[in-house]
Amino acid sequence: MQVSNKLFNEQQIRQFGKLTEDIQKKQERIASGKAILQASDDPVVAVRLSAAKEQKELLQRFDENAYQAGLRLEAADSVLQEATNVLTRVTELATQARSPVFDGFSRRAILTEIDALRESLVDLANSRDAFGQSLFSGFNVKEDAFTRQPDGSINYNGDRGQHTVKVSESVKIATGLDGESVFGRVETANGPRSVFEIIDSVAAAIDPLRDIKEFASTQGQAAIRFSLPRQNQDWSVRLTGALGSAEIKATLSEGQEQVFVDAVNAQSDLTGITAKYDRLENRIILTDPSSGEIKIDQIEIEGQDMAVRDNRYFLDFRAVDSNGKEIGVPRILADEDQLIGRGIENLKNSIDHLSIQQSLMGAQMAKADLQRTVIENRKLAINQDISKMGDADLATLVTELQQQLTNKDAAQQAFAKIGQQSLFDFIR
Repeated sequence: MQVSNKLFNEQQIRQFGKLTEDIQKKQERIASGKAILQASDDPVVAVRLSAAKEQKELLQRFDENAYQAGLRLEAADSVLQEATNVLTRVTELATQARSPVFDGFSRRAILTEIDALRESLVDLANSRDAFGQSLFSGFNVKEDAFTRQPDGSINYNGDRGQHTVKVSESVKIATGLDGESVFGRVETANGPRSVFEIIDSVAAAIDPLRDIKEFASTQGQAAIRFSLPRQNQDWSVRLTGALGSAEIKATLSEGQEQVFVDAVNAQSDLTGITAKYDRLENRIILTDPSSGEIKIDQIEIEGQDMAVRDNRYFLDFRAVDSNGKEIGVPRILADEDQLIGRGIENLKNSIDHLSIQQSLMGAQMAKADLQRTVIENRKLAINQDISKMGDADLATLVTELQQQLTNKDAAQQAFAKIGQQSLFDFIR
């Protein structure tokens, strides 16, 4: 069957069109550097390439999460370090105030500085991150973590929520700690207390208007008076005499001083001290027959957990001469928790507590750094896969393009030559 000139021309034109289209695609690949411009170029590789790009985007989000978490943790860690510095300074001031060389004026000056430090600590606890969100208020990030009450106390205004972010398909890290855990759960001898309560307690113990002593002693005879509530209250004191020491325990209330007298006399074989109640003077007389030292210390009173400025329950200790007359300066004794020494212990516990919180944050910061390293390695591997699948082999493409251009030119010349022939050329 013979092929007409018309059909031949149409076939050649279609071939030239395909060749031109292929040349254009190669030019586009060379210009873009991409091996696949559309999914139809290689459907299998296109699917794999799309999946790799999605994974790369996911890793980028994980990396950003880890980075932002690290910034928030660093901000919180810096706040805790400053808070530790504040508590350290308060401890130094309390230690100074404990010294007997500091008079009332010096103590008032110390209290002024402690009050300023307390306010600084509240401001630190209300710190916010770069986005204006509260660092220590849990999920309640729009509000200050702690608020000052009209009575001067500090209340936690947040919740116990803990922010976390995903830094991989299976790993989450915390971006901070709630303020109640950080500032409100310091372990003391009387249970958990907030750092603000502890500072208030220390300030109360330093108050020069209170003259509470750690112990009281005299020779031979002493008179003691109790300030007691109407309801029963458990008391415990250490009484030391010529023979030794004993812990005196009694449940007391107004008008029940005889109960303490009986408790002292029950331990006379250990201390050498006897007691009797002087109803006329409303006092208890302690006597050491050998005229030895009588000493009282280590007082524990039910319900007295922290030092307060208005201390209602205490023991008044006075020396007594041979005629039963009270002499010398009275010494006021109260619960151990009313003393500066106990406050200093609690301050040290507070510093230790904040150090533990910093350690917890440090662990999360290290976790974030580790995950960022892992993510970078994964991104590098994925980028290599994407490059291998999607980047064009420019040297091969240029060679193929040159070959196709040469072929196209040759085909066009041949087509033109054939097209010039007439019917007379075939008749010859």
